[in-house]
Amino acid sequence: MDGKELTNEEALQIFLLDIGCLDELLPWTGKFNMFDVLKISRTEIRHSNMLGWLLNPNENHGMGDVFLKGILQRLVENDSDGRYDVFNVLLMDFYTFSVMREWKNIDILLTSTEEKTVIAIENKVGSHEHSNQLNRYRNILEKEYPDYNRMLVFLTPDGEKPSDVENWDVLTYSDVIDVLESATLQIKILPDVDLMIKNYIDVVRRDIVEDQQLIDICNKIYNKHKKALDLIFENRIDGKAQLSDAIKDTLCRLSEEGLIIYDESWGYNFRTEAMDKYLPLLDEAISSWGSTNIYSYWFNVRDDRFYGVFELAGNNVPEESMKKMQAITDILKPNDKRKSNFTYKRIYTTKWYDVSDDEDIEGVVDKAVRAAVGDILDMEKKALSQLNTN
Repeated sequence: MDGKELTNEEALQIFLLDIGCLDELLPWTGKFNMFDVLKISRTEIRHSNMLGWLLNPNENHGMGDVFLKGILQRLVENDSDGRYDVFNVLLMDFYTFSVMREWKNIDILLTSTEEKTVIAIENKVGSHEHSNQLNRYRNILEKEYPDYNRMLVFLTPDGEKPSDVENWDVLTYSDVIDVLESATLQIKILPDVDLMIKNYIDVVRRDIVEDQQLIDICNKIYNKHKKALDLIFENRIDGKAQLSDAIKDTLCRLSEEGLIIYDESWGYNFRTEAMDKYLPLLDEAISSWGSTNIYSYWFNVRDDRFYGVFELAGNNVPEESMKKMQAITDILKPNDKRKSNFTYKRIYTTKWYDVSDDEDIEGVVDKAVRAAVGDILDMEKKALSQLNTN
């Protein structure tokens, strides 16, 4: 409108005339998914149960050992340290393995007395490693299975490095759904099992891993109708406006305290002085977000929970800043395969924070937001320190 800022009414009118733009989201929002119905799409223990079932060749999913063999093949393919002999691993009799859940707190444990092999999987969804657990689990397995070959797997959404990198291998949920999709194409399985596996793949791709197509579509719609969507979100009648205001209030306080850079018009997005120095603002508003910033810290809010995100914007980035982006990505997301060819890229997420408290929502949110920002600042400090050391 000739460069003039739209009024609220004009912004809503334009959005309503273009309401068909939301049709692009139907593949993610318009389909039945049993995991959504059961409200277990982001529950770590439920993912471990599902994976334990799929990994057991003797279970009733009808895939036999195809999924287990595919996962181990992916580990061998990713093995740059020469830990595994391809013949010894892939020629095992996988039907001799039994599967246990939460054995001595290890999420998934596969053992075979015939093959003298134990496979431990520590699964992280919405949380991070804590309490020296990987070292503890390794010590337990060395004591309980001294004569066995041990394969130790650290499974995360985005390839987070384990603390014990010398002994634990990295596996991502992208690897899991790649192998699972391949397995379902190799063999014919019962329709009800096929439906459940497809539902599982969809929910993992949507809620656990970074679905770049979904991210691009959401950002495109948001950038096109930012004012209207912000207005709708801020005035929705479902009780979440209080949560939104509480998050923004805490971000404002953190900005006043000098810990972050924030303006309430930015929604849940904020920056820091330290990262601004490392990834300077552009001279013009031509980034992937149509702004001058080429990175953002922000909160992804779902119902009464949220987690923090560190995201990079790849469009129109100067060569020097792109090199810096790759350097920090190598530290925070070492298995990332996209170098300079990306529009948006998330390279770090915090754990989920639950803020479901009707009695003191402001106090609960303040505490959770401060903790999440603290996680982000700790990550930032460690990453920048490592970059300076290198």
